[in-house]
Amino acid sequence: MPTHTPDILTRSPMEMLAEPTAVIYLRVSSDGQVNKAHDPEGYSIPTQREGCLRHAERLNARVVAQFVELGRTATNLRRPALQDMLTALPKLKPTYVIFYDLSRWAKEEQDAFWLLAEIKRHGAKLESTLERIDDSPTGLLLYTIMAGVNAFRSRGDGEKVKGGLQRKHATGGSMGPARIGYLNDEETVDGRKVASISTDPERVDLVKLAFEIAATGAHTITTLTEMLDELGLRTRATYKRPSKPLSRSMVHRMLRDDYYIGIVTLKGVKRPGRHERIISPQIFERVQQVLDAHRASGDRSHKHSHHLIGTLHCGVCQRRLGFNRTRGNGGLYEYFACLSRVSSQGRCVAPHFRAHTVERKVERKYKTYLLTAAEQAAIRETLLARAHASTAEARKEASRHARRVRELISHQDKLLDLYYDDGVSKEVLQAQQKRLAAEQARAQELADAAQFEVSDLDQALSDALLLIDKRLVPYTGGSSTEKRLINLAIFVMLLVSESGDIEIQATSLYAELVPLARKLGREAAQTVGNRAEDGRSPGFRGYGLKPTQMAERAGFEPAMES
Repeated sequence: MPTHTPDILTRSPMEMLAEPTAVIYLRVSSDGQVNKAHDPEGYSIPTQREGCLRHAERLNARVVAQFVELGRTATNLRRPALQDMLTALPKLKPTYVIFYDLSRWAKEEQDAFWLLAEIKRHGAKLESTLERIDDSPTGLLLYTIMAGVNAFRSRGDGEKVKGGLQRKHATGGSMGPARIGYLNDEETVDGRKVASISTDPERVDLVKLAFEIAATGAHTITTLTEMLDELGLRTRATYKRPSKPLSRSMVHRMLRDDYYIGIVTLKGVKRPGRHERIISPQIFERVQQVLDAHRASGDRSHKHSHHLIGTLHCGVCQRRLGFNRTRGNGGLYEYFACLSRVSSQGRCVAPHFRAHTVERKVERKYKTYLLTAAEQAAIRETLLARAHASTAEARKEASRHARRVRELISHQDKLLDLYYDDGVSKEVLQAQQKRLAAEQARAQELADAAQFEVSDLDQALSDALLLIDKRLVPYTGGSSTEKRLINLAIFVMLLVSESGDIEIQATSLYAELVPLARKLGREAAQTVGNRAEDGRSPGFRGYGLKPTQMAERAGFEPAMES
């Protein structure tokens, strides 16, 4: 932010005209140079100010204004404080414009010469505290030489930075501030502190959820942004900016960024990064397809929000149902209607549906998916027994596919080394990278599919069963966001017929899980019943009310047959 400190005019006009005046321009190039120690301006700005004030005293000039540039580069003229100073020159009419050294002023020759011409055009003289610059031929020669030297240093530094970035990129390093869901961190390597990227425990799960929801295709960027806001996803706070909800553009950039699948990019060249991948390539690819489809179809954000938006579809034409609120007859009415009514592809014959009626019918349909404790126990026992038998073979398959992934990464590293050594063109590199990336994604998909532990399956099964636990019923008592997430987890779509009836299309998980659990539950109940009729099953003890069924005749020991 530019800072201006105009002098308070307390002298007569004649005294002011007779006394030389000066303005001071101060600059630091990065935010890291401010807010140091106990001074919000850091160390550099106060040092520059003291030098410029001493130089003004040597010139017997009174300082009438200071212009402070914080965190701006001198490689261009688009600097707020600099432009404010140039705008103020006609009014202030200073005798001198003082800067600390020429590198604070400009780092390109053409900029340095243009600024010098502007200063002279307003009748002022340019002064540096470190270089002996004046209007003499010797002073102008020194100004020209120093402008060239600063430009040379600036370009040399740029080449060093460019080379460093290329080397960092070649080794999988990340550039710039960490994305949402990650943190700029440090790790110790051979006793040295090295900058690294780690996952953000406060945000990483919400970022994963955002990609999973976007992959369903049931929501636009606006409804997804609203959901993430309600769930509490915020940007990281800095000393300049407080934490705030993500905007639509930020969510869109996040969904398009392949950094989340472990890719780092520099000038169009991609390679595997050292940071942890938090999104699978398969989910990321589905999200890209959904975003491309929305763009191609002109799909836009919803005017009103409802937890059933994106899940409800028309039973006649299969298009989505939109939600709207209208006022009439002294009240506010909420309803769903087929989006073909606002489409150029032809209107659908389906009527409007009152929102509260649809909500009640959806709740009743949801309850048909609830499982009892016995059904949940039966499906858990069966799946975990099968998982235990498959774990050893799965580990072998995962190891084999992981070796293939490492081989592909090695090929990519060799290809990048050739590119940086000018062994292959950029076009060949990108074509080969695309091929290797596709093969690597497939190998990684197979590795991920094969690599599982029984504990992981147990946790995933517990999470899935939690939503359809008959004892809990989280849907009816949940918030709007919770209902929306449960709908996305269980249903692909809910079709509303012309008569208002609801037909369910469940996700593949619940389409298989619920029927199997009920079948196993019936079989388990039938087995228990058969044992009860047999009268010899110790497992039946405790079921029933008759004393003869509470325990066998010979006490708690199994009765001996004669």
